[in-house]
Amino acid sequence: MTVETVELDTGEHLIASGDEVLYRQITRHLVAADGRPGSHAFGPQGADQGKASFSRSSRVSAQASRDWHTANAKSPSLGVWAVSVDEVTKARTVAIDDSGTPLDPGQKRAPGHCFVDYRGRMKEAEKTVRAILLRAALEREEIPTEDQTDGLFNASLRSGR
Repeated sequence: MTVETVELDTGEHLIASGDEVLYRQITRHLVAADGRPGSHAFGPQGADQGKASFSRSSRVSAQASRDWHTANAKSPSLGVWAVSVDEVTKARTVAIDDSGTPLDPGQKRAPGHCFVDYRGRMKEAEKTVRAILLRAALEREEIPTEDQTDGLFNASLRSGR
């Protein structure tokens, strides 16, 4: 995928700042046995239509993005991990800010929402991109945030109970 082949919808634009960090919320189903994100954590989930959700560090803090996710998503965030736009580019894809796209009635969008574009990729190519982004995130390590829930809820999710 090259920048020239990316199709942008109304309200979308490419994120150009290579050193900007993109936050990924890690939920229970994205955690591997060792407690760190699994290989699938940085790729799209079933309903994402090839658009893996992240939040831009230039628009929202890691803590605020975690808090919003925990308050609004089906699964609470257990932690925040991140990749840079440069790392996304090195993985041969792009990061797209879609915060200006129209929402359907009743839909919500995380502050600073953006996505890493996996659309049109074959499964093997998707796995390669996910592995590159996972490696970059693991090298950066978890972004420090605090659990703003009662603590017991997320502790039980981490233990699998």
